[in-house]
Amino acid sequence: MKIGYFISHFPYIDRVNDANYNKEYAHGGTEIAAYQLARNIAKVDEVEIFTTSINSKDSHEISENMLIHRYGTVLKIAGANLSFNILYKPLNYKIDIIHAHYNMPYSDYSALRYAKKNKVPFVVTYHADAQESGGNFIRNWAQIIYNRSLLKNVLNGADVIIATSNSYIDESKFLGDYRDKIEVIPNGINLEEFDINLSQEECRDKLGLPHDKKIILFFGNIVAYKGPHILLKAFSKVKAQFKDVKLVFAGRGGMQEELTKLAAKMSIENDILFTGYVDEGLKPFYYKSADIFCLPSITMAEAFGIVNLEAMACGIPVISSKLGGIPDVIDDKETGLLVKPEDEKSLTDAITFLLENDDIARKMGNVGKRKVQEYSWKKIAEKTEEVYEKLLD
Repeated sequence: MKIGYFISHFPYIDRVNDANYNKEYAHGGTEIAAYQLARNIAKVDEVEIFTTSINSKDSHEISENMLIHRYGTVLKIAGANLSFNILYKPLNYKIDIIHAHYNMPYSDYSALRYAKKNKVPFVVTYHADAQESGGNFIRNWAQIIYNRSLLKNVLNGADVIIATSNSYIDESKFLGDYRDKIEVIPNGINLEEFDINLSQEECRDKLGLPHDKKIILFFGNIVAYKGPHILLKAFSKVKAQFKDVKLVFAGRGGMQEELTKLAAKMSIENDILFTGYVDEGLKPFYYKSADIFCLPSITMAEAFGIVNLEAMACGIPVISSKLGGIPDVIDDKETGLLVKPEDEKSLTDAITFLLENDDIARKMGNVGKRKVQEYSWKKIAEKTEEVYEKLLD
């Protein structure tokens, strides 16, 4: 069986540690999920990837048993690379099943076009509604037009739509009309990457973090929809009550300068650490250094939150927003706490509760570590393989 994956951006694994990579080529949860699924499927099936290039040139490469076709970018709108070649050049290759990953246009439409012309089964993993606001005027209008025309064609044409959670189906603007062909298969993580045999103190030594403070961790792109500004404001209130606490922003993004100024204005700049980009190999050390993990996202762009799984794998309690697919992952008051999106008081109260109740926080972390075993990429790939086999049968 040969699977063809269509996605607007597919990671350049050898470049993700470059300082400017994320500015040149979007690299977030959807891209990571597509990469991990493809590399696991490639252990049992032939896999070809059809995506855009970081520059204007077509290129082809082989990586981890995957043949990757990258088509030259001709236009960039906001963070999206667009290529005309992805519309027709993949037609030169013979594929048994087409699988598109959607969170930005228009590789999904290219996938639909291939499936129709070659009469092969078509699967779409729907990662998130693409937001129609929050960008510049051109980007917002392009997205509105796409959502109301080509995206509907894609969803109508799909044989199976994979949603990453049950709760996101209810909240999505578009998925509710397609319940009869939706399969729920979550994103996953590589559990072995987070299984490090070091104590919290040893991890803090490795990263140069203090031993005498409680650490609250945010991990990911520092962008508005993930709510880092809400966390910073909540932290300022927490700091007024708890002196020995520190907030660590691990990651990079366009809001860092704004947050730095805001922290200085609230006189808490000495209690905030911005790490910048974190190498993949160091991620588990940051999680295991922390006492609490926070992902206070504020929009439906946060459809799943893989970082919540990563934190759970390291045995720390999670505070996250009650939106999108997050409630499918975080059991409120069991593996963490769910808070109202964009609500500083709700977030402040949740952080305060866990800081005051070490035993409960520790128990939540242990329960989460057990639950996360169901989210290994190996298991996710097996569930996806079952979808392919049913379609071919």
